[in-house]
Amino acid sequence: MSTARTCPPPPVPRGAPATLLLASTPEAIGAARDFTRGWFAARGFPEDTVFLAALVVTELTTNAHRHGSRPGEVISLHLYLADAGPVVEVRDTSTAAPAVHPLTLDGVSGRGLATVERLARRWGYRLLASGGKTVYAVLNAT
Repeated sequence: MSTARTCPPPPVPRGAPATLLLASTPEAIGAARDFTRGWFAARGFPEDTVFLAALVVTELTTNAHRHGSRPGEVISLHLYLADAGPVVEVRDTSTAAPAVHPLTLDGVSGRGLATVERLARRWGYRLLASGGKTVYAVLNAT
């Protein structure tokens, strides 16, 4: 199992991020996925990039819901463009470092960050002064 390092920080947005605030519920995961699909599609990204962005957001939001917050606490999703590529960020209330578990053939859970690690150009996390953390992924744009 490996843990993402807090460095380097996420890229600087080229404009205001699109933000979705969600209560930590199972339904939040689908809402985050739909929001992401719409945002990427509206900016003309090809369907494969839209799919991959939605998959990364699904994994990050699932982790925030399951491991980074208590039921009903706020999870926030932020999407933006940066010089490094499109960026997705998910914020939760936990200060625990995210951990990547090795992929196994018989595993049925614990694959989220390993999936993100394979799909993203880079990913990481940072602790927030206000409490909690942001986990981000810089995606490859095609």
